[in-house]
Amino acid sequence: MRLLSSLAAAVLPVLVASANPSADVYLFPKPSTEIASDVPSIPKEVARHVFLQRTSRQRYGSDLRDLPSSIDSETAITHIARFGKSPAPLFASQQQQDASQLVVILEGATLEQSRRLQRDIGNNAAFAISDPPSATANNNLLSLFRSMGIASPRQCDLASAINPLNSDCWTGSSSVVKYDLQKTPETLDALLSNLDRLNNLVSEGLLEVLLLVLPESSRNSKTNHWSATAAAELRCRRDTEAVLSDAGIFKTDIPKVAAGKPASTAPKQRIPKCFPSLNSCRNQTNSCSGHGECVDKYAVGGGSGNNSVSAADSDSPARCFVCQCRASEVERPADARTKGRRTVHWGGAMCQKEDVSVQFWLLAGFTIVMIGVVSGAISLLYSVGEEKLPGVIGAGVSRSKEKRVIIGGA
Repeated sequence: MRLLSSLAAAVLPVLVASANPSADVYLFPKPSTEIASDVPSIPKEVARHVFLQRTSRQRYGSDLRDLPSSIDSETAITHIARFGKSPAPLFASQQQQDASQLVVILEGATLEQSRRLQRDIGNNAAFAISDPPSATANNNLLSLFRSMGIASPRQCDLASAINPLNSDCWTGSSSVVKYDLQKTPETLDALLSNLDRLNNLVSEGLLEVLLLVLPESSRNSKTNHWSATAAAELRCRRDTEAVLSDAGIFKTDIPKVAAGKPASTAPKQRIPKCFPSLNSCRNQTNSCSGHGECVDKYAVGGGSGNNSVSAADSDSPARCFVCQCRASEVERPADARTKGRRTVHWGGAMCQKEDVSVQFWLLAGFTIVMIGVVSGAISLLYSVGEEKLPGVIGAGVSRSKEKRVIIGGA
């Protein structure tokens, strides 16, 4: 019996780790605002935006169009703002430089190595990646950083990589390095032996580090990209220097800028009510903001057969294509009262607005009914109070007096 118990205790952690191969992410320094005591779990697409936001040479901005519809944009923004690069002080001088950003990727970590790392670091992971992709995806991510001029073209040892003054491993204010713990297990020893030096650089404000620990079980994952599609990584290579702004960070109806004209003076284009072709509808609405599809407005059956439209018919000028919005299920925010998923309905010419008409009419109808009930109750009470007393009471009193008079006369 004891033998079976010991075997179960030894095998159970391995089975749990293989069933839930999440990747741990450590931050130096840790985020100052802690929302919950447990480690939050975020999708790989959102984690990829965190990596890009921390290592971008300028203020990184993205419209998050590469996120699947199952991920709530507000929740993604919250994660990026919490785990991304620390904002610069409001009254900082122009000569004051931001801390250098370092991303260390350790893939092929065993359960024992992960436990040892967590024990020696002394802090829990900042967040976990629920669906880490394969080793091929990690190589593609490193190639993306190389194309952005961030990742070092040569392999540096970890002791040199954590030194931002080392010109062999650093080409600017940010760097990305990747190590395979199965091929070079001594990398973990080098990291743990240089923790004091790393913490000193972090405490002095010279360095900020993101440590990604990928489990060995994720090496053979079927997912070969950190983004939803491979095209998103190619688009990110073209838009790596996008400026983040409150006005246009996640808007999908941004007008196209004419050649040779600055974006600030470009006139805003109105969304047409009807697109002449299927391709123009998809291109100008970004496939209905990812919340619907372009259909023929006057097709038989309300456009239900638009998927069978040929390329020649789709560009026919006699057609009228519009966006047909569809509902999508998104995850609720981590700090929401109710957990799980919620259904979001979309509206607008490009399906870019959340449709809250049902909630509005429920609230408006309930308010109107309650006002009617209260007004009717007050009116009923007022009408009852204004009625005169019946004459039966007075008639009974007068009859008794008349009867006593007659008896006395007799």
